[in-house]
Amino acid sequence: MTRSYASFGMVAALGGVLLLSGCGDSDSSAAAPPAAASSPAAAAPSGAAGGTPAGQASGPAQPAQSTNPSGGYWPATVQLGHNDQLGKTVVDGEGFTLYRFDPDSANPSKATCVDACAVTWPPVLANDKIVFQGLDRDKISTVQRADGTSQVTIGGWPVYRFSKDTAAGETSGEGVGGTWFAVAPDGYKAKDSQF
Repeated sequence: MTRSYASFGMVAALGGVLLLSGCGDSDSSAAAPPAAASSPAAAAPSGAAGGTPAGQASGPAQPAQSTNPSGGYWPATVQLGHNDQLGKTVVDGEGFTLYRFDPDSANPSKATCVDACAVTWPPVLANDKIVFQGLDRDKISTVQRADGTSQVTIGGWPVYRFSKDTAAGETSGEGVGGTWFAVAPDGYKAKDSQF
């Protein structure tokens, strides 16, 4: 009896996942070569300039899978956030603020934070999907890093999490070294964005 109930639950859950992945709206998910954008709705084109958040409409999205070695999720999860001082920001599935790094570039997208830098500022990595919510799917994409992994971009800018942010919503990485800034949904620095 217990086994058949468990099997039914697993089949129902799988059916729900398949149903959601077939839907299409502004919150979406998609597969792409080294990485892409994904959410319970439509597909985001690979090669789009940037990344978008994901999760449930009622609150922050939870990562679909376990943390990868660099601190990103497989698939990556990004969503719209808000900070009283900075305005609209992008956060990960746990609600942690995401940042952009001035020495990187958006056109073309290029990630330069590697080695020890990437320990303090873990890149948001994606395998084949990016789950997102509340962001423009055209601003979400990925860039290949020197180590061959794919990093989420927002408006073309590679995005990172700050290891010293210890709680969702913190922005202790804002302005660090004059080069790290919370990223807005359009890829601009949140403090400068008109988004």
